[in-house]
Amino acid sequence: MFIDFMQLTILFGLGILGTNVLLAILQKGKKKPIMILTIGELLILAGIIYVVLPSKTLSSILWINLIGVLMASMLLWLLGYIQSGQLGTEIKNAKQKKVVNPPKKSMTLAPQLFWLAIVAALLLGGISGITRIVSTVSIYATIPAKTEEQAETLTSTKETPIAIAPDTAKRKMLQKFSVIPNSNMFTLDGITAQTINGEYVYVATLEYNGFWKWFKLKEIPGYFQISATDINAQPEFVNKPLHYTPSAYFNEDAGRKIYAAFPGYGALGTINLEIDEAGNPFYVQTLYKEYGVTGLMHFDHFKTAVLNAETGEVNLYDSEKAPSFIDAPITSAAANRLNEYYGRYSQGWWNQFIFGAKKDVKIPTENGIYASGQITPMLNKDSELMYFTDFTSDDSNQDSALGYSLINARTGQLTYYRDTDVGIMDSDGAISIASKIYPEKKWKAEMPVLYNIDGVQTWIVSLMDSKGIFKKYVYINAVDNDIVIDADTAQTALDAYRIELATSGSNNQNSDPANMAEKQGTVQRVQLLTGTSQTVISFLLEDDPIIYSVNINNSPYAQFLQVGDQVTFQANVTADMTAASIESLTIEGVPDNQ
Repeated sequence: MFIDFMQLTILFGLGILGTNVLLAILQKGKKKPIMILTIGELLILAGIIYVVLPSKTLSSILWINLIGVLMASMLLWLLGYIQSGQLGTEIKNAKQKKVVNPPKKSMTLAPQLFWLAIVAALLLGGISGITRIVSTVSIYATIPAKTEEQAETLTSTKETPIAIAPDTAKRKMLQKFSVIPNSNMFTLDGITAQTINGEYVYVATLEYNGFWKWFKLKEIPGYFQISATDINAQPEFVNKPLHYTPSAYFNEDAGRKIYAAFPGYGALGTINLEIDEAGNPFYVQTLYKEYGVTGLMHFDHFKTAVLNAETGEVNLYDSEKAPSFIDAPITSAAANRLNEYYGRYSQGWWNQFIFGAKKDVKIPTENGIYASGQITPMLNKDSELMYFTDFTSDDSNQDSALGYSLINARTGQLTYYRDTDVGIMDSDGAISIASKIYPEKKWKAEMPVLYNIDGVQTWIVSLMDSKGIFKKYVYINAVDNDIVIDADTAQTALDAYRIELATSGSNNQNSDPANMAEKQGTVQRVQLLTGTSQTVISFLLEDDPIIYSVNINNSPYAQFLQVGDQVTFQANVTADMTAASIESLTIEGVPDNQ
């Protein structure tokens, strides 16, 4: 690692070396002060590089070397001024209030180099800015994006787990903090969502509570793990030592370790902790190559650095080819950058401003739990980690969502969901409604996520008390905001919500037909549910625990259903469901009841 940083110091110090060597050659007289000054400048630069960790991209190299030329020439200018005795003379004349003419010629080329570096910096800034503008279309074209109308379908909370807000997990972990040896020497860091051995969990790292705590211990004893879906789960502290962590110092800093291995890449966001199937900890960071001198990236070429937190071994992968236990090779910061670019630049650079009309400009909301509130993790039915973000207009008077995106945390594939026929409420509106269900309790609504439930786009929100303890799930119809259901568990709320949708006249006409299966059986119980404008028939089949509901507006002959009837219908059901809404049914012996 020492040799790596020495090489980086030389690379970023070429401006300093070139300036000082050139002026030393041209200067008459003693050169020793310049040599000493050069060594001092390089030592300071080495310290700055070690702390800041600038990426070895073209723009970083150019800018840091230009700054080096500016600083070196300015110091040599001052050094020549002092060596000539002119500074002492001017001080003496100032004290005696004498007026003397300034020298006609500069003593060295340092002033000329200084101003030349200023001009070069202005040119580089102009070229970088212009390149960013003209490359907008080509950079946007690298976004692996597609558009869908149908939202992510939620058929059961077993098939698609609904996570509680991580504040609850963090609260429980803090309550268990005393199980950690020397717990006062650590602090609880960020929480990440992932799957371990098929279970959706939250994992939280410990970090040193300052330099002296690290100096004394040199090792973190382990990490916390808790179910992300079981509201009654308690956190487990896993004893797996972490030698390399983001809060360690010098060569044990996880970020510095990754940087030293791959300094030629730019890094995005913070480092995430991922756990393999054996419980071993790894730190993951998303890296990228710069496009020209713009500081931008190609969104289809992310890299993933993986650091073994115990051994310090670092490996680099194409994000899609990262080890299978890593759920998020592309971290939330990269997904956030992708969302921002996708929402802002679909019509080019100029369009984002008011004079460009802002056609198709979409702004990510800030109601998530990652990336400063713009990203929420979730699992899809294939157990892949996705990043959810809904988009709204920059017009503060509009409350509707323009759509939402799901980004695959492994492939970077962005799927934008947009139903052009139905306007839906954005996450700000969902949070506002959920927060007002129990106003006297002053509960806070968090982590809104949008799903398609029986063809209806629906917000699912977690309600938390003032201490961050989970209280209820809230399901809110994103189209008809009057349909709101809350319950203690996600599945209970889903079942009640389905019945409410059926009673209110909603149907599953937007459900994917590929997920529908034919059901048939003998009716065991029948219940008539009459609302203000809708009538719903709910029934049970023999040897089937699911409550099926059908609106007579969709299936008029359903009102003649009786116990003992043989029925056939299409339904989307899973093993753990207790209620399902269907669009129509066929009753044996009742003519023309399709």
